[in-house]
Amino acid sequence: HCFNNSDWTLIVLLTGVLLLTLSYFSLRQGDLPKRSRNAALALRAAAIILLGLSLLEPMWLSSRPKTGANIVAVLADNSQGLNLRLDQKDSRYGDILKERLQDASAQSFRTLSEEYQTRFYQFDSQLKRIPDFTKLDFSGTSSRLSHSLSQLKSRFSKQPFAAAIVATDGNATDIDLESFEAEGHPPVFFVPSGFEEAPEDVSLKNIRVTQTPFDDSPVSIKASIAASGDFSAKTSISVSRIAIDDEITVEEEAQSPAEQTVTLTPQTPNKTLSFDWKPYGSGLQFYELKAETEEAALDASSENNRRVVMIDRGQEAFRILYVSGRPNWEYKFLNRALFEDPQLQMVGLIRVAKREPKFEFKGRVGESSNPLFRGFGRDDETQQYDQPVLVRINARDEEELRSGFPKTEEELFEYDAIIIDDLEADFFSYSQLSLVRRFVSERGGGLLLLGGADTLEDGGYQKSPLSPVLPVYADGPSDFIHNDEFQWSLTREGWVEPWTRVHPNEIDERLRLQDMPQFKVANTLPQIKPGARTLATLENKSGQTFPGLVAQNFGSGRSACVPLGDLWRWGLGKKTEQEDLSKFWRQLSRWLVTDTPPRVQIIAESDKEDGSIQIEISARDETFQPIALGQASVSIKRITLEGEESQETTFSQIQLSADPISERMGIYRASFSSKAPGPYVAEAKVVDQDGKLVGTAQTGWIIDPNIDEFSSLQINRALIEEIAEKTGGAVLDWNQLDTLSDRISKLPIQETETVAKPIWHNGLYFLFALGCLLGEWAIRRKRGLA
Repeated sequence: HCFNNSDWTLIVLLTGVLLLTLSYFSLRQGDLPKRSRNAALALRAAAIILLGLSLLEPMWLSSRPKTGANIVAVLADNSQGLNLRLDQKDSRYGDILKERLQDASAQSFRTLSEEYQTRFYQFDSQLKRIPDFTKLDFSGTSSRLSHSLSQLKSRFSKQPFAAAIVATDGNATDIDLESFEAEGHPPVFFVPSGFEEAPEDVSLKNIRVTQTPFDDSPVSIKASIAASGDFSAKTSISVSRIAIDDEITVEEEAQSPAEQTVTLTPQTPNKTLSFDWKPYGSGLQFYELKAETEEAALDASSENNRRVVMIDRGQEAFRILYVSGRPNWEYKFLNRALFEDPQLQMVGLIRVAKREPKFEFKGRVGESSNPLFRGFGRDDETQQYDQPVLVRINARDEEELRSGFPKTEEELFEYDAIIIDDLEADFFSYSQLSLVRRFVSERGGGLLLLGGADTLEDGGYQKSPLSPVLPVYADGPSDFIHNDEFQWSLTREGWVEPWTRVHPNEIDERLRLQDMPQFKVANTLPQIKPGARTLATLENKSGQTFPGLVAQNFGSGRSACVPLGDLWRWGLGKKTEQEDLSKFWRQLSRWLVTDTPPRVQIIAESDKEDGSIQIEISARDETFQPIALGQASVSIKRITLEGEESQETTFSQIQLSADPISERMGIYRASFSSKAPGPYVAEAKVVDQDGKLVGTAQTGWIIDPNIDEFSSLQINRALIEEIAEKTGGAVLDWNQLDTLSDRISKLPIQETETVAKPIWHNGLYFLFALGCLLGEWAIRRKRGLA
């Protein structure tokens, strides 16, 4: 409040005091009761005060939004989620939304624009300013609501941003109830548009891909298929392989899992299906899951009936070095088992005769080599008298393992795992044992130690550099027993680990354990190391239990110990037992090599902020040390799905250079952005400073915005109500748009103006003063006064 004519304040006060004094003495002289006199005096005083204030011109001050200063943004969802049919008719919710927005632009928004700067936007994957809503086509592949609101806040950070009005179905693809942060956001008013109740629709949800060490079923896809509304029909779900470079071969097509059919009804709207199979080949593979229903007209959207998954089958072949102290049957069954797996290649180095430093048999004069090799044309491999006689099996070429067990990092680190069978520590030099330790801890390889007469404590490993790598204490009080009988059984942890089981179900596995033969050659190890896991046990006739399979992680790699010297007995029985033994060896070998890193690795991750793909490449030399001076490049290819239109408007393959990261030696990074949906394959290539190829690596990803965009087809009221409440806005119906101007004016607007309204310039004001004078006159007249 204020007075516009405050210069008259003193005159008004003096005049008011004078008039009030005269009124007091005038009424006191009359013959009025005290109560009536006081009432008459109060009425006359009120009239004098009101008339005196009118001379000062009192004003009522108030603030209101400054006309045309504050910004109100109107956002329309332009995503495909609003382009669904309404009640199986030709009309779509997108058309209805566009019509409503155009009507509102002509009426409600016109009123709003008289007081505010009204700006129109459309949003899907990006926020875009538009002159009006006539060109909405609802073709966006995502609804990035949080991103759009954040962009508006950033754009108008230094301007008075009053409110945002959003027309959407609330199915945002970049936000949920838990992740939304309302701090700094302007009030958001939502006008929901879409299905209030879920329409008749069938969709694929919760796709989960797992790769298991099971030899007969290494890949499993679990998919949930769900129906909404009153949907009721048979639905077929198929899994088909997507060609990357060439057409799908007959072998690849034959390996695809069989189609499955389910019947969905309102009573049973959800079913979970499992596809288990062994894909053909190695490397990256993409598979398409497709749901097709007999009643296609009932399906509100076909965009959520199709999903693409990626499976990484690893490198073409993992190389395993097998070293044995003597020819034995263990190698026979192990070699036969791994030969059946195209991804496992085992190279054998078997000692057929120990070192004989005192061997006195001499050959010809001047001959220093063992004459047993004479005549076999192997002069370059002749063994010295004081060296063991070694035989190479499955060697890659004439140079591999020519000089025996590897002595350098370059030779040993090219393998992915090492198996040591019945071999004493003295067979290796101290530097070789240290090299094996580094092979596990730094290179990340796998090590398996098998039992026998010349291993573990009897092999002298307790004081060797390899002792810390083993999952058992080799210097404990253990015995080598070859005249007892031991029964193999799984521990609780062994039942949990899939690679220690041979059969996928518990009943068959228990029957298999019961039929296993009794083993007679074992190293009884009473203690395992902290952090190691006992996955299988050996129990003798006396009821004593000893570890049968122990595993642990060590550095970047892993190690395991099977203290049995005659596991081959398992394969001497029925054909099924031979198959079980082969499967066990393959699963154990796959566990050894599964996480063994190659020299070149590539990882691709999606950036949640802008949706770009961040590619990171790591490169190591032959000794697995980071390559400081190298160059990395990435070739990215997009795969065309069956039935997809030509990619003439998009790229099919692109080359990117990866920049080295200064703070992390041997690491290179590149960034890639694309809105085109589909599977992508990225191949990294690294060369050293001399231009020599270090290696290549592949990775892939899938851009599928439909997963989030069509995860729900009805209005997500919970989300929009939560956002509206946190920001101080509201959820309105279309018929409430006329109240927007009044609602926004009550918000804490940043830019306001002061409005002064004269209080005295009001007929009621003077009527009240006149009423006071008339009331005082009535009291006097009632008592007969003038």
